[in-house]
Amino acid sequence: MRKAFLYYSLLLFVLYVFAFISLLENRPTQLNWTFLLFLAFGIASEAIGFWVNNAVKPQVRITGGMLINVLASIVLQNAAAILVGSLSLIFTGLFLVKSKRPTSYVFNVSQIGLSTFLALITYRTLRTENLVTNMWLVLLVGIVYMFSNAMLSAFAIYFGGNVGMLASLKLATRSPLVSASFMLPLVSVSYLLYELVGISAVPLVFAILTAIQVGNMFRNEYEQSKLDKLKLMVKSLELRDFYTHGHSERAAELAYSVAKALGLSERLCERIKMACMLHDVGKIGIPDYILGKPEKLSDAEFEIIKTHPVKSEELLKSVKGLREEARWVRHHHEHWNGLGYPDGLSGEQIPLPSRIIAVADIYEALTSDRPYRKAYTKEQAIEMIKQMSGNVLDPKVVEAFLKVMGVNHSGNGTAREQG
Repeated sequence: MRKAFLYYSLLLFVLYVFAFISLLENRPTQLNWTFLLFLAFGIASEAIGFWVNNAVKPQVRITGGMLINVLASIVLQNAAAILVGSLSLIFTGLFLVKSKRPTSYVFNVSQIGLSTFLALITYRTLRTENLVTNMWLVLLVGIVYMFSNAMLSAFAIYFGGNVGMLASLKLATRSPLVSASFMLPLVSVSYLLYELVGISAVPLVFAILTAIQVGNMFRNEYEQSKLDKLKLMVKSLELRDFYTHGHSERAAELAYSVAKALGLSERLCERIKMACMLHDVGKIGIPDYILGKPEKLSDAEFEIIKTHPVKSEELLKSVKGLREEARWVRHHHEHWNGLGYPDGLSGEQIPLPSRIIAVADIYEALTSDRPYRKAYTKEQAIEMIKQMSGNVLDPKVVEAFLKVMGVNHSGNGTAREQG
């Protein structure tokens, strides 16, 4: 797939060069003060970008480049408009993001240039002499830019790794497209300001953009701080109990490996890893005497233990970007046969990430010392998990787990190490 991404990037670059040359031939391009002003604000808009989903890879960087690039395509209407976005990206890549992958530069420059080209052609083809009509047209231009950018990025994700096309579309559109959608009204307002006061509107537009970006940045930092607090709660919970120290981290690594063995996308694997890291955070509300009790729990005490998946869900839901992970955590104690808790889900009703977390959680628990027993050996734990396949655990997930552990599942139910 790496080669596929390279060929895709080169194809886009060829199209980018063709688009650039066609604009040069049809309309003279002047690298004047207007172009330099747009370039300066284009670089500045990239500089005030920020990363979202810091805990999950691959990360997404949100900038205000769309606004500057669309406005440049409307004002300049020549090849210089493409250069604004391209040169801004190159500057950002070299001095801010500091990417060392030439292929990424080729792709990013090409897809921004092509998106700007399509926006420019749309405006040039459909523009009228009516200001109000053109304001609506500018919204359409923004949508053309936004969706062309998203589609080109989706194919890049698809060609760049083990991700299906539908999953690639979700990755390319979720955070960037939502953020860009909020920019659309500002694109139209920016056009109106330009028509009323001329090029001096650009600094004003940038000031508005900066205020929006700073607000978004603070909101993102607030959500990140809540996630960091949840991680700290997990750490403090494990420090209270010697027997579970490091349990969540080890289970999270195993869940990631099982998810990869199932062929899930890198981003989904990372999200499952994060959910598994936080799956027991609800135990922070369980009394110590229950968590550390060396004897069998009473029915009443076990009912209290059974509340921790719901408590974990409630805590994860407090972080805006973890709503789906919260649902996975809620169901990590459901059983394939429907006899688990809290909701008694069975089979495919249980989210796949929950089933993956369940296998990792159980194996890690079996191979750790507990107040009421010593740790089982790796071989014993594997045998016990195999016996749970089809009743407690999803057989498909168990097979992936055995693959990760380097074990074959033979017909007679015994484990055999792979050579």
